[in-house]
Amino acid sequence: MDRKQFLKSSLCAGACWCGAAMGLTRTLSEIKGTDSPAPTPPHGWIPDLEKRMIRGSETPSWRKVEKSMQWIKNLVDHMDAMLDKATVSKLLQACGRSCYIGAFGVAPDEKPSDAEVQQVLEALRRSGSEVRQENGHTVIYSAWGRNHQNPTGLILQDGYCMCPVVENGPPGLSPSYCQCSTGYVKEGMERSLGRPVKVTLLESLKMGGRECRFRIEVEEA
Repeated sequence: MDRKQFLKSSLCAGACWCGAAMGLTRTLSEIKGTDSPAPTPPHGWIPDLEKRMIRGSETPSWRKVEKSMQWIKNLVDHMDAMLDKATVSKLLQACGRSCYIGAFGVAPDEKPSDAEVQQVLEALRRSGSEVRQENGHTVIYSAWGRNHQNPTGLILQDGYCMCPVVENGPPGLSPSYCQCSTGYVKEGMERSLGRPVKVTLLESLKMGGRECRFRIEVEEA
């Protein structure tokens, strides 16, 4: 019997005892010749107590996080062992794109104007990214190691992954997992620039680097 069923059974037993106690009180009242009604517990106290006891028996959040990180490691290890490298990369990039969509919603139908694209490129330059022309294509070299990655101020150069799910573990996570971030960057850049891009991961913490660096090649209109 699992914990929730056990607690529920215990509560049911408690309810039965309360019912028996009420019956006994009524019998004693009759013997004494009184008509005083038996005490009634406050309405709804049993469901509320059940809810609080069940919530109190749940697995702690920190334990859920530990289990989730280990599950991710196992999943990526199995993918590495059972699938070719291209398929692993494609699957994880799709996960990264889904993560971006979950954070910012579905991309709007309207594409940015040429002027807006230039504003994005200028903003990237100001933030430290390198934007240059290579073989007739705009290429962006961008890194996620110089700035804070989350509200608590954890940064890649201190050893924290840019992905909040695995920012401090688990140990031995396959570098293949970093292709998830490649998909995340691809989705964001394609929205901002309004054109397909090819993203190549050049360096990452999980690959032994000090930051996560990407080469982003923009297809010309």
